[in-house]
Amino acid sequence: MNSRLLILAVLLCIFRIPSTPVHAAGPICFEDVAECVDARFVDFWQRNDRHAISGQSGNAARIFGYPIGPARIEAVDGVAVLAQPFERVIMQQPLGNTDPANITLQTTGWERLTQLNRVPTLPVKPPKFVPPDCRLFAETGFTLCGDFRTFWESNGLNLDNKRGYTDAERIALFGLPISDVSREPAADGSTNRYLTQWFERARLQIDGVTRQIIVTPLGREVTSNRANPPPLPRNLGVIVNPATLTAGSALAARGSGYSHDRWVSVTVFRADGSSVLVAERVDLTNGGFTETYCYLTPADAMPGIWAIAFDGVDSGRRTIGFFRVVATGEPNRACPELITPVPRSR
Repeated sequence: MNSRLLILAVLLCIFRIPSTPVHAAGPICFEDVAECVDARFVDFWQRNDRHAISGQSGNAARIFGYPIGPARIEAVDGVAVLAQPFERVIMQQPLGNTDPANITLQTTGWERLTQLNRVPTLPVKPPKFVPPDCRLFAETGFTLCGDFRTFWESNGLNLDNKRGYTDAERIALFGLPISDVSREPAADGSTNRYLTQWFERARLQIDGVTRQIIVTPLGREVTSNRANPPPLPRNLGVIVNPATLTAGSALAARGSGYSHDRWVSVTVFRADGSSVLVAERVDLTNGGFTETYCYLTPADAMPGIWAIAFDGVDSGRRTIGFFRVVATGEPNRACPELITPVPRSR
């Protein structure tokens, strides 16, 4: 049998067979898995659950792995997203935008190499000769050859609901190659070393048992090696005080840039990305600043990154600030002072 056809035939059986979902409406949960696929990622999961070439179901668990944590607000290059980690990937979507079309996979390949201090400077100088079974990617300077190329071309995200995978769909799942093939430690933690190639969103490796290519658990590795506590996203037009507070404490916040509005509303995003309108009207002061808004976090507030957003009633302008809620410490219910920058006179 042709090598590429053989790999395509076995790629659907080299991953762990998915557990049976026990709850189909809302989150998707599994009998032997502690975490559930968050409801906001369910449509994305289901869209990719049928392989676009073979038609076999259960593909989502094979390419993503099972969820290993809940959906939470986090910062990606300073920008706030709602993200959920899985064994092999980390899904994300813009904070407050639940359209499944906006869900992407984080560049866990880049992040893990950064954690390992192995970030390549791209593009590298491409080889002078590219073998017939290889494909050169000028964007990075690396080639994709043999079984690794077959596996990469046989998988992807289902972005168009059509049979087969386009390059855009393959890149959306794996990304471009960012290394040559080399022998690296096995993904299962053993001391053995197997042929491995890194991609922007994945690391592919020859499995020591099946001798077939597998998608290694980068989602788990990246998540477990991130800074604790994680960094806050950048504030956009909002100042907050304090940046870290104990659940049950008060927060002061103020938005700016509302010279063309009559008032603003205030929305708070909890650590899990859910939101609540906390004020329908906050008046404005001179210079387009909002009046200081004091928000008292619940005593049982979920630890993690929270956000407070101001929305202009006329302009639709949104500004947003971020703060961290922790479970330890003595709550301070008094609204803290807030120093607003004075606009420069022209």
